[in-house]
Amino acid sequence: MFGKRVSPAAAQSASRKELPVDSDGKRRVFGEAVYAGKHGDMLRALGIDMNHPANVIPDAAEFDRRVKESLEKQDARRTQIETELLRKHGHNAIRPFFILAEPVFNGPLGQWLIRILNLLPYDDWNVVYLPLDRATQAAMGGGLPLHPCQSIGPIDELMCQQLDGFQRQYWDAKQKVDQHVKEVGPVAACDLIARFVAYVDAMPARILGHVAEVRPMIIALIADVQSKAGKA
Repeated sequence: MFGKRVSPAAAQSASRKELPVDSDGKRRVFGEAVYAGKHGDMLRALGIDMNHPANVIPDAAEFDRRVKESLEKQDARRTQIETELLRKHGHNAIRPFFILAEPVFNGPLGQWLIRILNLLPYDDWNVVYLPLDRATQAAMGGGLPLHPCQSIGPIDELMCQQLDGFQRQYWDAKQKVDQHVKEVGPVAACDLIARFVAYVDAMPARILGHVAEVRPMIIALIADVQSKAGKA
């Protein structure tokens, strides 16, 4: 399952710095120490209670549950497509092809996508169902290629490079915010923090837009390679 085969060191590198655990065993963006200090009243005045869902960071088990739920939904979609293909055409050999595949999701990049941006590997944005045989290919139409049934190294490497660019932008921005907060304090840095939050909120849409843009290009590339191989 995507996002599972990651060492503890790799998982920690995705979050760069683990926030401390409070006395109740939970990690928070603003923890007990912050609420007990002079900034607690300010946060409450802003409507951010210590136990507000946005302030509590889900633990590893919660992220594993989300990935598993994403996988189960993908299985249900695949089963529905298979049922329809069999009913209408008598052929339904399909398999999901992932735009961001194992090299992306089974490493620090995957931990960042899942844990910080809540982009799950088995959701619709990352999946294209491809036929496994010619009969199903004809039934599906649309010029879809056969499923390559293997990892495509150059594509995976390119996607890792592109996603790494997004990730570096995120950490660079966060480092600047952290440094500014350290210099002037969280109250004086409120405007910058708000801009950073808006920037992070917009980043998943940027990544989804990028994947949507390259998705048809990748499928067309696979189809072109198979077409040329068939003529050779």
